[in-house]
Amino acid sequence: MGNFEQQLHKYSAIARLFGLVSNTPQEQLINLLKQLLGESFTKNLFRMILEMPDDQQRRLLQRLEGLELEDGKIDRRGNARKPCLIGVTYTVQDHEYKSFILDISAFGVYIETRDLFPVGQEVNMSFTISNNQVPFQLTGEIVWSGMQGIGVKFKFLTQFQLEMIQSFSEKMNDVYEIVS
Repeated sequence: MGNFEQQLHKYSAIARLFGLVSNTPQEQLINLLKQLLGESFTKNLFRMILEMPDDQQRRLLQRLEGLELEDGKIDRRGNARKPCLIGVTYTVQDHEYKSFILDISAFGVYIETRDLFPVGQEVNMSFTISNNQVPFQLTGEIVWSGMQGIGVKFKFLTQFQLEMIQSFSEKMNDVYEIVS
């Protein structure tokens, strides 16, 4: 096999790998990385952090500080987020987008998007939750932005809106609880 054919074969394999990685759920990718890297997983993660530009390090820090921890640990935001699938129309810098809210709390929402937005940007949102037929018209601020979504902190909730979101979150547990 000539050098050109070797390069072509290499790029073909890389393209197939990129396609497979793009279509593999994140949890499976993380497990695969742990298996491939073994004990050096954390070391490689630390190396990646050191190589990140300062703004990416700050975004990662904000994201990690806002995570809801598993194993019964307390969510640092003080409001438990609830997984959901709610259609949302939102506007950033006079551009309208449609997507889905994947989790919600009295603090804010996580909106699925592949668009990158700067942290601090204002977001106007319109969405309806099942226990209220009138759409919420809320304003928020992007507190983190990643490759698959944005975290939006609500700027202001009325007492009614807060109670509706909390009620919705409590009912979500009842409806989607899986019994094994």
